[in-house]
Amino acid sequence: MSSVLVVTRDPSTEVLAERALISGGHDVITANGSNTAIRSLFNVHVDAIVLDSAVGDAEVKEFCRWLQSGNGSYPVVFLAPAGARWLVGALPLNPGRDEIVAKPCESEEIRRAVEKALDAAGEARPDVITFANLTLDSNSHELHGDDAAVQLTPTEFRLMSYLARQRGSIVSSEELLEKVWEFFPGTGSSELVRSHVRNLRSKLRVATGGTELVQTVPRRGYRLL
Repeated sequence: MSSVLVVTRDPSTEVLAERALISGGHDVITANGSNTAIRSLFNVHVDAIVLDSAVGDAEVKEFCRWLQSGNGSYPVVFLAPAGARWLVGALPLNPGRDEIVAKPCESEEIRRAVEKALDAAGEARPDVITFANLTLDSNSHELHGDDAAVQLTPTEFRLMSYLARQRGSIVSSEELLEKVWEFFPGTGSSELVRSHVRNLRSKLRVATGGTELVQTVPRRGYRLL
C-alpha cells in the first residue's frame, strides 16, 4: 500500500482524487497549499504526490523548486488544464516518471497516472542505502542492523540519508538545516539539529547493539563514522 499526498484547494478535486486513490488501495493525505504540503512531507511517509494547478501558478512553481533542490525523490502527478502557463519550460517533469493529467478528468485517470508514476519511481531508485553494516530502507524508513531494526520518522530518515551520503565528512548544523530541513541560509535553530541527532543516535545504538556512529566535532558539526 502506498501513501499519496494530494495538494489542492479545490474541494471537488480533493474528493475525486481521494475516491480514486482509496479505491486503488492507497492511503491519502491532503494539503491545501505548498507550505502545508512541505510540512506534511517532513512529518509523514509519502510515496507520491498529486499536485493540482488549483493551488495557483506561483505555488506550483515554488513547490516544484523545493522538490528540485534536493527533495525530488517523489513521483509527481500534475493535474492541470492543457493551457497552464507553467507547463512549458517551468515544470520540472522527470521524464518517464512524473505524469500530467489534463483537467477536467475522471477519477480513474488519476489512479492510473499515480500507479504508473509509482511503478516508474520504484524501478528508478534504489530501495536501500548500506553503510557501517546497516541497511536503510527507503520504502519503509526502517534502519536494519545486526541487533535490531528500528523505525525512523520521515525527518530522521532524511537526516540519516544525508549523513550516510556524506559519511566520513564533517557536516555543520547550518548545512543540515539547509539540506535536510530546507531552511534558508542563516535561519533555523541548531537546537533542532541537536535534538534530532540525539534521537537518531539512540536508534542507531539499538540497531547496532550500542555502537556510537555519529561523532560530534566541537564547533564544526557531525560526522558519520
